[in-house]
Amino acid sequence: MSNSELPLFVDSVKPFEQGSERTGQLPVAGFKRLLPLLVDDSGDVDVSLVFSFDEDKRRVIEGRLSATLNVECQRCLESMALPVASEFQVGVVDSEALAEQLPAELEPVVAQEREIDVRGLIEDELIMSLPEFPLHESEQCAATATLERINKSADADFEQARKKRENPFQEALAGLGSSGSRGQEPDQ
Repeated sequence: MSNSELPLFVDSVKPFEQGSERTGQLPVAGFKRLLPLLVDDSGDVDVSLVFSFDEDKRRVIEGRLSATLNVECQRCLESMALPVASEFQVGVVDSEALAEQLPAELEPVVAQEREIDVRGLIEDELIMSLPEFPLHESEQCAATATLERINKSADADFEQARKKRENPFQEALAGLGSSGSRGQEPDQ
């Protein structure tokens, strides 16, 4: 299969029996659940999928994906290109009941009417690959320079105010030392 012909759906049995590998690209614009998390829908996702049976005769898909997604930096709120990559392994089953029987290292994918939704599988992996709070590197973020300038100014203002501030107990302590109680014995 050529690099651009990655199918959106595959049969839930044949590619495993054939031990096939599918590689290709899917446009970011086709991932409807992912789009609200992005700034735009540009680019493609490079995908490689290997279909096989494991030693217990379970259907397994081993996959790799990579893409550059445009997201919003949560520090400066500007667009940023975020490279994402993921390697994953899923077990294909025909029902939710069978999904519960898979070992922990295999994420379950339930085949619907003998088809596997490749786009849905890839979209799930892309969403899980996104950081909760995407941020530019500090030296690339417009907000970092502004925050550093504000912090330096605030630190300088704080230090200046600290030096100016009188200790409210200083006068009381000075008054205690010079009061008329010197040289007198306490009353008994």
